[in-house]
Amino acid sequence: MVLIIIITALLPVLILGWWIYKKDSLRPEPLGMLYKAFFYGVGSTFVSLLISGLLGAMGILVVDMETFRGAVSTALLAAAVPEECAKLAMLWLFLRNNRYYDEYFDGIVYAACVGLGFAGAENILYLLQSEDWVLTGIVRSVTAVPAHFAMACAMGYFYSKRHFGDRRSLTAVCILAVPILIHWTWDALAFSEGVLPALSVVINILFVLLILYLYKSTMRRISDLSRHDRARMTPPPIPGQGPLMPPPFPPSDNDNNNTPLA
Repeated sequence: MVLIIIITALLPVLILGWWIYKKDSLRPEPLGMLYKAFFYGVGSTFVSLLISGLLGAMGILVVDMETFRGAVSTALLAAAVPEECAKLAMLWLFLRNNRYYDEYFDGIVYAACVGLGFAGAENILYLLQSEDWVLTGIVRSVTAVPAHFAMACAMGYFYSKRHFGDRRSLTAVCILAVPILIHWTWDALAFSEGVLPALSVVINILFVLLILYLYKSTMRRISDLSRHDRARMTPPPIPGQGPLMPPPFPPSDNDNNNTPLA
């Protein structure tokens, strides 16, 4: 039964991982590197617990699920900040000496694998602790797991822009700030439903709208970097030399307006 639960928890993760791998059609990353990024994501769950523990020991994190203010604060300090900081730390560790990271879209691919590693480990824990693991697995497969995927794609999008030449402070801030904002909004809605039952219909409507927005923004980011790589495709590396870096990412209209793709 435990094996079945684990397979159920990992199934949506594997589907999204395969989907993003197929999207990387120009020069697909080695599968071994994607598996490695996935396990870096699994490791980020332990880093997240460490960060949460430190915040709690410092008195910054106080879990309160009884009031709206407490639910919103808990969503930020117990989930959004530690989890996204942990993912970014592991993504940086993985990419800092990765010779295969030579295209803009690679940032999204590797970030997605890290995010899915975290989502898979978290999903297993949730299902093992659930009394109705089938229902929990179904709900999380269409909510939490795709949400982690979308947050990771946002992180990888801005990470690639920064890595390949966009040196503006706004881009650097967005690498972490945008995933945290998405995560905070997501969990704030989820946690608030328990303390505001009278507004459950409104909260669920907002939840659906957030899911639709995440889907559209994720597809836009994927299309943006994929189109840029196709337009400026670099020649294969010369034997004995490292891979050539693509040209700097040109500012978009959104950049000129200082409006990130959040």
